[in-house]
Amino acid sequence: MAQSTRYLSLADVVALHQAVMERTGYAPAPLRSEAALDSAIQRPRTAAYYEEADVIRQAAILAIGISQAQAFLDGIKRTAFAVLDVFLRLNGLAFTGEPVALAQRLEEVATRTDSLDAATRRFESWLRERIG
Repeated sequence: MAQSTRYLSLADVVALHQAVMERTGYAPAPLRSEAALDSAIQRPRTAAYYEEADVIRQAAILAIGISQAQAFLDGIKRTAFAVLDVFLRLNGLAFTGEPVALAQRLEEVATRTDSLDAATRRFESWLRERIG
């Protein structure tokens, strides 16, 4: 039987945000929109159900969702990286790339000139090459 995918809760993501901000010497930023954050957290489940998305695609959707939601006033890319990293580890995988490169890729998605779906697929392809 295949292992079922493990997901992060809203409380998990808020706790990760607080931890990553404190670890980098900043105070945790206020949550601007719980609804936007929750929506971003639910996107991987939706993709799994409707697209049969694998864990790597779900991780890409999650990281982009967190970065696009702008749910915190600061530390958005740091939080997206931490959430991606923990989500992959919960599911037996690991990001082997550089965090700075990940932040650059998320920035490229944010400033894209094409559709979010096309940008997500490019990010997913890039991410697949950096999973161990």
